[in-house]
Amino acid sequence: MTNLPQGWKMETLGEILSSDKYSIKRGPFGSALKKSFFVEKGIRIFEQYNPINNDPHWKRYFISHEKFQELEAFKATEGDLLISCSGTLGKIVELPKDTEMGIINQALLKIRLNNIKILNSYFIYYFNSPIMQEKILESTLGSTIKNIASVKILKQIEIPLPPLKEQERIVGILDESFAKIDESIKILEQNLLNLDELMQSALQKAFNPLKDNAKENYKLPQSWEWKSLEEISENISAGGDKPKNCTESKTAKNQIPVYANGVNNNGLVGYTDKATIIKPSLTISARGTIGFVCIRKEPYFPIVRLISLIPCENILCLHYLYFCLNFFIAKGEGSSIPQLTIPKFKSLQIPLPPLKEQEQIAEHLDFVFEKAKALKELYTKELKDYEELKQSLLDKAFKGEL
Repeated sequence: MTNLPQGWKMETLGEILSSDKYSIKRGPFGSALKKSFFVEKGIRIFEQYNPINNDPHWKRYFISHEKFQELEAFKATEGDLLISCSGTLGKIVELPKDTEMGIINQALLKIRLNNIKILNSYFIYYFNSPIMQEKILESTLGSTIKNIASVKILKQIEIPLPPLKEQERIVGILDESFAKIDESIKILEQNLLNLDELMQSALQKAFNPLKDNAKENYKLPQSWEWKSLEEISENISAGGDKPKNCTESKTAKNQIPVYANGVNNNGLVGYTDKATIIKPSLTISARGTIGFVCIRKEPYFPIVRLISLIPCENILCLHYLYFCLNFFIAKGEGSSIPQLTIPKFKSLQIPLPPLKEQEQIAEHLDFVFEKAKALKELYTKELKDYEELKQSLLDKAFKGEL
């Protein structure tokens, strides 16, 4: 980094470590810390959970005092910093004064800094900055399973180092700014949860207007009745094999969309030249994301056991059924079964009001869900903006621009 403010200097991680023999240490090999060594009470073991969740006090495994003496080089205690080194890479936690001593496992890196040169809090902010995270990723080996590189490489990473007083000032500004940002993020996250509750409440009111607490076949208003999907459908079928002529993009010949089980791109996997479902219908994922429902108004070709339902138009509104299935499959067994079978799906009972009332219910839910979707997009964008603001503050902090 060039153009540092007056009084700042660049030092490597190796130069700002404590003089302790094991000031930087990767966890032991797995063979040195097998589960067979664990005991009910003894010396705690720090795991990835601690830095990933910023929780220095969580613990679940212990080793005996005798085993600890063999592994004392991997000791971690108050003032140390723990970093996750595989899987969820590059998370960091400080062990505060009241932390129970323990040893690190093979997925962690322990760092003890020379606090005459650098504050732990300043280093943590720098570690979480885009600059440092980029350096860690640049030092990462392997493309599939990420791991922080060797201690030797890490010790060569340079860090901008202002005087301690300036470090304290920077940390103070970041603490105050991040606290305000985190409070705003917390409000937005709660708003998103409230929207989910609002949508579920709207579905509950729509399909159980009498608020009956019975789990199945609860009381319905007059003129409503329980019907199985088979009774109110023109056809229910499962998709077969992917057509051999399927192309990723549309071609002059292949204009018909091919859909499979899946949420991404609404299940679109390609195009073919012939449709097996012509009429407006619903598709329901029978595997993977069980119960993911889509309205299909154009002809298409379903594959890989994707369920298609064509409603009886004279008694069933497509949009009403869309919301109804979203409610009943999510409420029922959608998340707890490995796959949704045709017999099981055909037998699913739903409440059926007169067609006109179905259309009114669908129109109301459309309005509620569109409003909720717009707000979700707004809140999600604001969350992203706040995260970018954090990164921008960190970037300025370590260029001496705060």
